[in-house]
Amino acid sequence: MHKNKYICLVISAMALGLMAGYSLNGGQRHERKAAQAEESGKPKAVSGGVTFQRNAPYEKTFDDVLNFLKKQGYGIDSADKDAGTIYTELSIKGGWKQTGTRVNVTLIKDSETAASVRVAVTEQKRYKAAQTEPWGEPKVNNEQSSQVADLIKSGIQ
Repeated sequence: MHKNKYICLVISAMALGLMAGYSLNGGQRHERKAAQAEESGKPKAVSGGVTFQRNAPYEKTFDDVLNFLKKQGYGIDSADKDAGTIYTELSIKGGWKQTGTRVNVTLIKDSETAASVRVAVTEQKRYKAAQTEPWGEPKVNNEQSSQVADLIKSGIQ
C-alpha cells in the first residue's frame, strides 16, 4: 500500500513539474512574441523614395528638416545628425487591421554648401485582435513620398 502511495506521489510531483515548466515556457513564448511585435515597429532603413538637393550646409539642412517635421505635427522617433537619418513616429490607423505610416528622411552631405535629402514614406500593416501580430515589412509609398518631399522642399526654402 505504501508503495502505491509513493508511486502516486512521484507521478503527481512529475506532473506538477511538467505543468510548471509548461507555464514557464508559455510565459517565455509570450514575452518573446511581445518583444518581436515591439521590434517590428521600430524604424528600418529602406531603399527608394524621392530625392532632392538643397544648396545649404548639411548641418543647417538637417536642423531645418527636423524643425519643419516637428512644426507639421510629426512626432520624432529618432534623429541622428551623424548618421544623417530622421524617423518620425509610426502613425497608426485602423481597428483590427492596422496600417502604420512613417516618414524616413536621409540626408547626404554633397559638399560644404549642398546636401541631398531623400524622403521615403513607408507603410506597415498588422492584425490586432485578441493578440497583436508583429508589423509587416515596411513598403515605400511613392505617391506619399513625393507629396511629403515637395512639402519639405517648399517648407525649408
